[in-house]
Amino acid sequence: MNKCFTGRRGNIKLTQVPRLLEIEANTRERLEEAHRMQWLGEVAALKESLRHISGKKKQADRLRRHAEHGEGGTGALS
Repeated sequence: MNKCFTGRRGNIKLTQVPRLLEIEANTRERLEEAHRMQWLGEVAALKESLRHISGKKKQADRLRRHAEHGEGGTGALS
């Protein structure tokens, strides 16, 4: 996954979520093409990328919940 979405310890910031969603959509499009073209190595790599993106989205959700409840402020969460 693109390093610009992570801080020093791999943390995501809420301001990065819109770009993360764009990357997810692009990755899904590329995965569809890889399936059509039967590029099995690319399919595996893109699925792995989507797993990492999913983890970052979950991390952002946790951060958002903490921020909404005043527990974590607006910093990054690992």
